[in-house]
Amino acid sequence: MRFTKLVQDYPITLTVGVNGILLNFAAAFTQPTFVTFSLLFTGAVLVRGRHTVTRMIVSAGIRASHHARFHRFFSKARWEMDHLWRGLVKLIDRSLIPEGTVVRVGVDDTAQRKTGAKIYGVGMVHDNRPAARKGWDLSWGLTWVVTTIMVELPIWRKHVFALPVCARLYRKKKVCRRGKCRFRTKSMLALEMIEKLVWWLPGRKFLLHVDGGFATGSLLRKLPANVEVIGRLRRDAALYKLPPKRCGKRGRPRRRGRRMVRPGAYVARRSAEWHVIELGNAKQYEVKSWVALWWRVLRERPVRVVAVRPVRGGRIGSGCRAQFLFTTDLSLSSSDVVEAYSNRWSIECMFHEAKERMGFEDPQCWTERAVERTAAFLLWVMGVVEYWFLAQRDGRLVGWRPRWRGGNGGDVPPSFSDMLAAMRREILSGTFLHRSTSKDELHKNIMVLIESAAFAA
Repeated sequence: MRFTKLVQDYPITLTVGVNGILLNFAAAFTQPTFVTFSLLFTGAVLVRGRHTVTRMIVSAGIRASHHARFHRFFSKARWEMDHLWRGLVKLIDRSLIPEGTVVRVGVDDTAQRKTGAKIYGVGMVHDNRPAARKGWDLSWGLTWVVTTIMVELPIWRKHVFALPVCARLYRKKKVCRRGKCRFRTKSMLALEMIEKLVWWLPGRKFLLHVDGGFATGSLLRKLPANVEVIGRLRRDAALYKLPPKRCGKRGRPRRRGRRMVRPGAYVARRSAEWHVIELGNAKQYEVKSWVALWWRVLRERPVRVVAVRPVRGGRIGSGCRAQFLFTTDLSLSSSDVVEAYSNRWSIECMFHEAKERMGFEDPQCWTERAVERTAAFLLWVMGVVEYWFLAQRDGRLVGWRPRWRGGNGGDVPPSFSDMLAAMRREILSGTFLHRSTSKDELHKNIMVLIESAAFAA
């Protein structure tokens, strides 16, 4: 009788495989809170449309519990997001990153559009999504700094998946003054997350991918010794030659050589030193590289500067404006640097999928703890879904695809929509097909599914 009542109250339950993943995070909660956590995870995966807490409850088919229980999970319950992030990082390291390889990490910030004046930390933020008109790159909302681990699997060669593994809410100075907390820049938040990642994965080597906004001395000069960097270089960066060798003279040795011309002028003076490379996506680029010191940002640490411009229409030297990249790992070739930096596009795809498929901007919470936890929880659910799918290395999990997607089975790399649909299929089939003992019970369970889907759509 008690089991029957439990089935009526919580008709949608997790399968053995999905529940086995969630058990890795049980130590972060008390027993009652872990039940709430599992139900919210189910709702976050199954909900269609806006990802508010109320819609998650409806999508999970919850009948008995009061909705305040699930709102309090984000606003008042005693648990930490970093415990969930750490468990996810351990799972990714164990299953998706081969032993002895470099862990590729990406850091970027994104805007979370919100409406309402009383939401904690809200204000005008820079939104880098394509705008309708020039000057429309500001919106009302929050800013998040997100760290990802970029994974490439042999089954989908030359395709990189970005899995979110940590996130921090950026607070403006006036918000920090009002809340009497220490102000931290985006670079400081990124450094904090990278240091945690290095601590969670001891003995690993890391390659950090950053864009121009995070190529600052406050971040790059304080990185751990086992972290190398690839990023974008300014066209007007002040570069210096390596310090000359000591020649027996007295006095302090020179820490840097003479000042070099700006990178833009440097490539213009040496127009005959370009050579062509071809990346894995069959695109061709002209590159030239040299070693220098970026004194203002990295001090004595030498960097390899790579100038790159596309080959347009098969014409070499087409006059396209060059872009400049840098890396602290001098063992990397020019093609390795360009290939690695191009993989940062997977981070932008991850942000797009998080906002379109996981409802990153949908939660309607407004208190400090709820704001910090709810959006980060949705990003964590996204990372778990990607991990669950990629760890199985089975292209047949994709199932049906629209005709315009092309390919069949595992030929085309899956999108996050494919991964989310596969987990939904796993949860629903396990709940309504394998658990039903008779036709009447199956019909009753399907009606519960239809009712939940009608409200969640």
